[in-house]
Amino acid sequence: MNGSTLFALAHPLVVMLIGIAVLALWRGDARRPPYLLYFGLSYLAYSFGVSAQILLVPANHVLNVVFSGMMYLFATMFFARGLISLSGTAYEYAVPVAIIILSLACRVYFVQVEDNGIMRASLLHGSIFLLFLHAAYVARSLRKGLLSEKITFYSFILFTLTTPLKLLFASARPAGSYGFDFSSYWAVTTISIYAFALIFGLALIITIVQRNQLAKQNIDENLSLISHDLRAPLATIVGNLRLLQESATPEQRAHMQAIERSTQYQNSLIDDIIAGGQEARPLQINPELMDLRLLLEELSLHGRTWCRQNHNTFSLDVATILPSQIRTDGRRLKQALLNLLSNAALATHEGRVSLHVKSVNQGQGLARISFEVHDTGRGVEVEHQSQLFEAYQRFDPQRPGTGLGLYIAQRIVHNLADTLDVKSVPGKGSCFSLTLSVSTPESDSLPKGWQPTALDDTHTEPPDSGIKGNQRQPAAPPYHNPPEDLRQQLAMHASHGRYSDIQDWINLPALQNPCYLDFRTAVQTALDDLDFNRLQALAQSEDSRGI
Repeated sequence: MNGSTLFALAHPLVVMLIGIAVLALWRGDARRPPYLLYFGLSYLAYSFGVSAQILLVPANHVLNVVFSGMMYLFATMFFARGLISLSGTAYEYAVPVAIIILSLACRVYFVQVEDNGIMRASLLHGSIFLLFLHAAYVARSLRKGLLSEKITFYSFILFTLTTPLKLLFASARPAGSYGFDFSSYWAVTTISIYAFALIFGLALIITIVQRNQLAKQNIDENLSLISHDLRAPLATIVGNLRLLQESATPEQRAHMQAIERSTQYQNSLIDDIIAGGQEARPLQINPELMDLRLLLEELSLHGRTWCRQNHNTFSLDVATILPSQIRTDGRRLKQALLNLLSNAALATHEGRVSLHVKSVNQGQGLARISFEVHDTGRGVEVEHQSQLFEAYQRFDPQRPGTGLGLYIAQRIVHNLADTLDVKSVPGKGSCFSLTLSVSTPESDSLPKGWQPTALDDTHTEPPDSGIKGNQRQPAAPPYHNPPEDLRQQLAMHASHGRYSDIQDWINLPALQNPCYLDFRTAVQTALDDLDFNRLQALAQSEDSRGI
């Protein structure tokens, strides 16, 4: 291999590097735009064709002609396909495939049957010109797009128009020339390719940046519209809750206030969606002083409600003295723990879910607090435990959810610079442990064994089952049932979640007979707990004692 051959190989090498760079750009884009893939493949195919034309001369004349011509045509087709994909227009395969097949057939004829280099060159450049012309016509919508898209399109048009000029110079080459001999043809071809690659590449990069900016603007606008639609029903819920609180009992008011706090929390999550779209910094941490007592009350109320759905018991265990106030992002900590409790409640049926909290004083106003969520559910298989905190992981398709709860919790804990661990035994249950180091300003403390006031006077057993874990508890005392037509009214109200109608139903004159007192009490208890499943069960139950 002489010096001129090595010098000639520099051209395809540069083109190959351009192709690899474009493919790397495609690989690094999460959306994987197809036009970048086609442009990268086009540059690679062209570099293979030039390399073959250089290295196969002159010993493998037929192979050189056929292979290099095929690579040039594939490079042209890929590039044309990329331009059409950039415009967003549907690709039509019939015309390009017909041109390529006809061109290759003629190229084989003029090397095997009649060795005519001028005809081969004319057919090759003519085919390239037709393929580019077809692509320009299909992708003409780029003329009306962004300025960078217009530059991309018209630079492609100019490059297409150089094809007849290259054909003119190719016809003037001496016999036996293969195109890398520093002739006029070689100069025109090389300069046009590099000039086009520079202009087209810069315009393409600007197009990608501008399209990303437009996409982000569209996302922000859509998120703003969605957030408005999500907030509207929440505002209605809060307004009606406040009306109901005016005539509610103290216990009912406590539950309504819990619902209102949940709507406020939902509003904060909607704000997160907007902030995540605008700043690209989801789950951002904002440490501030928070009341640990209020956090535990919220967690207990949510845990108790969720556990009722699968007939589980819920308990809170304050294992050590806790500081009443800590400095951390309370909203994020609550979000992570709610995800853990929700997962535990969904994974457990007729079992137990418990939240254990303990603290270790580290001196100088610092403490290490551990939150452990235990459940007696099915547990997690050993081979799945390493994938638990990955997004969209759902090992049990029968369970509801998207597989994002643990992923979100892990992201929050990571941003808090804390740890989240799991221990699980298949068939026995799981324990998720969230541990964080916090500062604790001087304040009163929560005693060991502390319980929220909201749970002091209400049982935590499943509402319609005597099951706790695997042990059967004494059945509830028998009571008289109202007539069937009244119970059907109750079932209908419960199936639609009509709180006010059920309250009016309890006060019906027909139900004021003392023999219905136990039934009315059971209905009122289930209504206070917002347990509409229990209300439906009561409405469908048979009379357990003769009248």
